[in-house]
Amino acid sequence: MEGLREIFTGEAQEILQNLEPEIVNLEETKSPDAVNKIFRSVHTLKGSSGMAGLMELSEFTHKLENLMDAVRGGSLQVDGDLIDILLNSMDWIRMNVAGTDKSDVTETLKIQLLSQIDAYMQNGNLSGHLQVPAYNSLSAINSEVIADNTSVKSSATDNSDETAYRFYRIKVVFKESVFRNGIDPLMIIEDLVSLGRISRRVVDKRKLPDFENLDPEKCFLNWDIIMRSGYDISKIEDTFIFVRDHSTVKINDITEAFNAPRNLEVQKLGEIMLSKNIINKQELDKVLETQKQSGKKIAELMIEKGYASDEEVKSALEEQDKIKKKIESSSIRVSTGKLDKLLNLLGEIIIGQSAIMRAAEGIEGDEAERVVSAVNGLDRTTREFQENLMGIRMIPIGPTFEQFRRFVRDTAKIFNKDIKLVIEGAETELDKTVIEKLNDPLKHMIRNSIDHGIESTEERKKSGKNLNAEIFLKAYHQEGSVYVEVRDDGRGIDKLRVRKKAEQLGFIKHSDEISDENLFSFLFMPGFSTAEKVGDLSGRGVGMDVVKTNIDELRGTIKIESEKGRGTVFTIKLPLTLAIIDGMLIRVGEHKYVIPLLSIVESIRPAKKEVKTIKGQGEVVYIRGQYVSLIRLYELFRIKSEYTDPCNSLVVIVEANNGMLALMVDELIGQQQIVIKSMDSELTKNRAISGASILGDGKIALILDIHGLAGDVIH
Repeated sequence: MEGLREIFTGEAQEILQNLEPEIVNLEETKSPDAVNKIFRSVHTLKGSSGMAGLMELSEFTHKLENLMDAVRGGSLQVDGDLIDILLNSMDWIRMNVAGTDKSDVTETLKIQLLSQIDAYMQNGNLSGHLQVPAYNSLSAINSEVIADNTSVKSSATDNSDETAYRFYRIKVVFKESVFRNGIDPLMIIEDLVSLGRISRRVVDKRKLPDFENLDPEKCFLNWDIIMRSGYDISKIEDTFIFVRDHSTVKINDITEAFNAPRNLEVQKLGEIMLSKNIINKQELDKVLETQKQSGKKIAELMIEKGYASDEEVKSALEEQDKIKKKIESSSIRVSTGKLDKLLNLLGEIIIGQSAIMRAAEGIEGDEAERVVSAVNGLDRTTREFQENLMGIRMIPIGPTFEQFRRFVRDTAKIFNKDIKLVIEGAETELDKTVIEKLNDPLKHMIRNSIDHGIESTEERKKSGKNLNAEIFLKAYHQEGSVYVEVRDDGRGIDKLRVRKKAEQLGFIKHSDEISDENLFSFLFMPGFSTAEKVGDLSGRGVGMDVVKTNIDELRGTIKIESEKGRGTVFTIKLPLTLAIIDGMLIRVGEHKYVIPLLSIVESIRPAKKEVKTIKGQGEVVYIRGQYVSLIRLYELFRIKSEYTDPCNSLVVIVEANNGMLALMVDELIGQQQIVIKSMDSELTKNRAISGASILGDGKIALILDIHGLAGDVIH
């Protein structure tokens, strides 16, 4: 039983993660498809929890299933009350699945929810009924209130709703006198529909006489039906209890045959039709024998001999095509731990490859040429291996975006605002590790937009804006990086208030000139807040500094753009992966460092007239009409350098925080793949260092964090 519960927990968490955005989407679209998806998911939870021995959960989800069945049947309408019931029910189910200790809170929540479900089933609304607190809204204030153990899966496919159903083939041959016994076959069809969904229905009209000979009191039609149902076969058989005595009824469970074969071998058409009970073995043998003699296609012979209808043959051909496509796109689910180990092994291969290349440098003659050629071939293979492995680790960002629909809905209700979340670029792929660490920064920025950015309904009405505000989550690829935008159509940032606060805190003087971008960057400073009052969700000066810290850890950047009265945009720039990068190995004195290749613009040896000292800005290099701050790395890291004159050394121009920096180095050693090894914070607290890498000779090279370096220079 413990094994079953463990399997159920994983399945339930995935269902809940997909279900919550679907419920919020239902409120906006009122889509019948969304109703059906929610119904199927709740049905799966009911069945799976019962199998796992969690009877309390099974009984609760059975109540929810009845509620959604009434909505599906049209007797209840979708409104805000229904959505509240469903979302709060998801909270209770999540706590139950997570194994949260029984408490007065969870028990009270369950009792209130069951009471609400009964009231809604009877009245179609909750008018005058006790409201259940939005537990997930409380988690918007403090994410620790309710533990959410859901995680992003490496595969987005969820077939759990299909596995809860059975497929039945029902062949019914009615006696001609069935009408005289007071039985209407159409009523039986309606009963079947109430138990599931008719996937395919074929009406056998071969006994139907000409119109002149037709007796309207006799039944000449027979059925061949395939249906999908959540009930067992005995429930289906009960539907025919009154016709079995005067009709021939055959009901077969064909679930395994109806689902796509797991061995993913292309089945022959005859085998598919045989597995679905469309034909029997003798009929198939006769068709195959005739085919040898005539050379006709099996599908054509099946129809000619009357063994199958056009619809049945067409369905079997479609099934065969699906299996072929399944082979082409077959996939397996792999533990991310295994992928991490594989990535670590790849890193060791790259380090070993560098060691071989270094050893080859000491060999002379033809032997050296052969070794270098072999290593270059290995390098190409390793790069292809890396690209494929990185591709496996890449997952769409859509599921992460979708989980914020509930957060936006609940948080907006706290502030009595009408806000819709719009998602763009959900298919954009990013390394799984990056996506997992992106969750908190996104939550803080969305919370900021809801609290500070979006105006109240009264304010929007006065300014002539649409009363329904919008927050946009957008992701896209550009220049080898991933960009994530959080945009709102709210009031925008008041630059004067930000500047006043910055002056009060001593960050700038009243006489200082500062760009909007640099001014807005103060919002990421700890304790910096322009909120006039402290609320439950914000105003304490914490949150945006957490965003900046988390983005820095991801080796990314963030900037703010805002226009008063029009809204604000937070733009995050992130690397595709955190494990392996292309880097430029440089030397300063006897020490080697790595600069990420994507950050490098160019390298130059400046003339004397191009190196100047500007008051208040320090040393700069004049490059094509622009002054760029010069950083002497040997001074920054307090080490000896071969050169102290920039005109004798090399200067590497890098992009940083939407500007540029000039890094003074002794030598550019060359470009190579760099395996990033994290460093303990006790070893270095220098923001200019993001990690380290092991070189081919076994020595360590520190990796420069260009954005951290730029931050140190600015501050």
